[in-house]
Amino acid sequence: MTDTITMPAESFSLESLTVLKHRRIAACTELQSRTRRRLVFARSEALELLAIEKPLEPPSERRRAEADVVVASTDAKTRLNGVRFLTWHGPLATIAVGRTLECTTPVCTWAHYAGILSLDELIVLGESMMRRNMRLTRAEYAEFVAYMDRAEDAGQFLGSRNCRRALNLMREGTDSSQETRTRLALMRYGLPEPLVNHPVLLSTGRTVLTDMAYPEARIAIEYDGGYHRFSSAQVLKDDKRREALERDEWIYVKATRLDLQDETGEGELAQRVASAFERVLGIPVPLTARMTAQQLCDGRRTRRKPIWERVPRQAWAARWAHQ
Repeated sequence: MTDTITMPAESFSLESLTVLKHRRIAACTELQSRTRRRLVFARSEALELLAIEKPLEPPSERRRAEADVVVASTDAKTRLNGVRFLTWHGPLATIAVGRTLECTTPVCTWAHYAGILSLDELIVLGESMMRRNMRLTRAEYAEFVAYMDRAEDAGQFLGSRNCRRALNLMREGTDSSQETRTRLALMRYGLPEPLVNHPVLLSTGRTVLTDMAYPEARIAIEYDGGYHRFSSAQVLKDDKRREALERDEWIYVKATRLDLQDETGEGELAQRVASAFERVLGIPVPLTARMTAQQLCDGRRTRRKPIWERVPRQAWAARWAHQ
């Protein structure tokens, strides 16, 4: 059974997330003003209130008009126009937004989403809360682990197994959801997990930061976001970085939104990276059959010896390997 892929949206900037936050504050404040009951906003509303990039939700969720509010039991549900009350059986952790609003914490929101998100998007959501940019960081990996330990003591909730699986692949310090999806796409076809935001010290003494990299093989993978089309300065900066990497005999592989729009695109991207490995190692690097996200989260697969350790260095085709 294969996973369905929907064309992903480009990642949001801090400025865009801030605009959404202020709009959501206004909407939630209006809802709160219509009841004496303290509302705890959840899921999509919580993400917007906390200025966190959204995952790809199921179509039915994207079409809804009501705001999500969490309650501890079915008996606690009431009628309030514009509000959908959701029962949550996991540990409820909340945070104040301004003086009048309350929503679930980032990690609690992530766990609450597990009941409706694919495993891939649960990983994407978790990483969106652990950005390299500190102004976008909302949680640390240890907080996710601590929450799941609390949940284990309290009993299972809908999606708790996927939360545990997602922890195996969630990484701190990513820059965008599209980069997360790119990394997962490569791993689906049996390629090793690339390092995230790997710094490369060039022969010039300058250090450049790559989106993803296999430093042992000098392969860099960069996600080219849609914003590049509107920024000549960013295009020039990226071109210079690519030239600098290639002067030091790194292979530069560019991924775009089109590579992530379906299984064919992801497979072709993985093949480009496999071909890059072949240029370095001098041997064919076959891809595996496409794996599911659940298979990727199986820790036994990540313990396999990477391809560059299975080929004697003296047999590598790359010139730099023998210098």
